[in-house]
Amino acid sequence: MRKHLLFIFNPYSGKGKIKDYLFDIIDIFTKADYIVTVHPTQKPGDCTAELGTAGRTYDLVVVSGGDGTLNEAVSGMLSLPPESRVPIGYIPAGTMNDFASGNGIPKTMVNAAAAIIDGNLVKYDIGSFDNKTFIYVAAFGAFTDVSYDTPQLTKHLLGNAAYVIEGIKRLYTLEGIYVSIKTDEGEEYEGDVFVCLIMNSTSVAGFDVGDFYNINTNDGLFEIVVIPKTDNIIDFATLITSIKNGERNKDGMRVISTTGAKIKTSLPVRWTLDGEYGGETDSAVFKVIPNAVDFIINNKEN
Repeated sequence: MRKHLLFIFNPYSGKGKIKDYLFDIIDIFTKADYIVTVHPTQKPGDCTAELGTAGRTYDLVVVSGGDGTLNEAVSGMLSLPPESRVPIGYIPAGTMNDFASGNGIPKTMVNAAAAIIDGNLVKYDIGSFDNKTFIYVAAFGAFTDVSYDTPQLTKHLLGNAAYVIEGIKRLYTLEGIYVSIKTDEGEEYEGDVFVCLIMNSTSVAGFDVGDFYNINTNDGLFEIVVIPKTDNIIDFATLITSIKNGERNKDGMRVISTTGAKIKTSLPVRWTLDGEYGGETDSAVFKVIPNAVDFIINNKEN
């Protein structure tokens, strides 16, 4: 019996390159004996709404777009009862594509489609942030809002360089934010920080953090990373280098593995969830939802 596949894509992600590969992608799925339904998203939130109503009627959902589109897909899938959820495949088409980088998903769209057909089912923990969900990162502080503050036209024209330019403009306006963190396990942290990240990935905003922790996407744990306020930008750069070199705790930097935490700040801060604006608050509750979503991943870099 032939299986049914929903292919939902953001036609505007990554300069709209998906339009050049639609036939090849659909052909790959059809040759794999899927009956393919194609749905281009019409507006923000459309992916979530579509999966929340139609997701359960398919055997597989494939999503193409940036990390924000993938976030919408996961939110839509989680709105279904657990027994009605189906696996998700991902074809990266955005500017950064951190989820793809962190999971070794091919950056070439046709290769990513083929990798889904040959892929394996991977259980994935998802983060809950107040009433929202995120896949790989929730963050506030220096540079964490660059991805959604950078104009879309600039992203289309310059690609990854757009983020670098926007980040450089902020180098000399860095300010520390006082944060208090208490994890479900009872571990505590207090201090002025430049950056706070809640992560389940080795890539954030195109920045590869390498081996600073051994990620396991279904161990029920996320990592909270805090980078303390420093006196000058050189010290800040040194801490970033320490992360890339695999150091978990140095000069006030902390990496805390946890199933959840309460996070309070001295003033409301803007959070980013998977590279998109996640709201402004001075108090947030984060939880890990274990094994919440199944992804089809083959880990073939190309």
